[in-house]
Amino acid sequence: MIIYCIRHGETPSNITGIVAGRSNESLTEKGIEQAEELNKKIGTKHFDAVFVSPMRRTMQTAEIIIPEADFIVDKRIAERDLGKLKDYTIDELWQMPDWNSLVKLKTDEEAETFASGLLRVRDFLSDLKKKFPDDAEILLITHSFVSRCIWAIVNGYDENTDYSKFHHKNDEIVKYII
Repeated sequence: MIIYCIRHGETPSNITGIVAGRSNESLTEKGIEQAEELNKKIGTKHFDAVFVSPMRRTMQTAEIIIPEADFIVDKRIAERDLGKLKDYTIDELWQMPDWNSLVKLKTDEEAETFASGLLRVRDFLSDLKKKFPDDAEILLITHSFVSRCIWAIVNGYDENTDYSKFHHKNDEIVKYII
């Protein structure tokens, strides 16, 4: 199965460097332009299904990229829940204890850890494998965290994996074979 993973277009928090989490930001003008460029890249490509995170920025991106598609909104591909961790940059969050824990499901600040993200994304991918044929082509319009989880599941990971090396840019299509 081929998964095409698109990260939403640029948002105000992408400009400031503050992690947005599950906030309902809209796209910037540049984010709209990025989605319009992705629309041109994708063209008339057929997907067996298009899944979208419930956040406003992903919904806007989806509506621009494939306006005629019947989207399936799935909260399992939503951005990471930040709990009480608001107004931090990603570099600050990477330094926090348990941020990328593979054991704990929540940090002391009630933020989702990498372990909990892996669980929900693995559950989502397992459902895809059950519902679609092996040669299906699925489009996800989601967030960097979800793409990082898929990357880790596909490539393998352990307590020594440096997840900060993986970066999914706004307007980038990452292809995974699961």
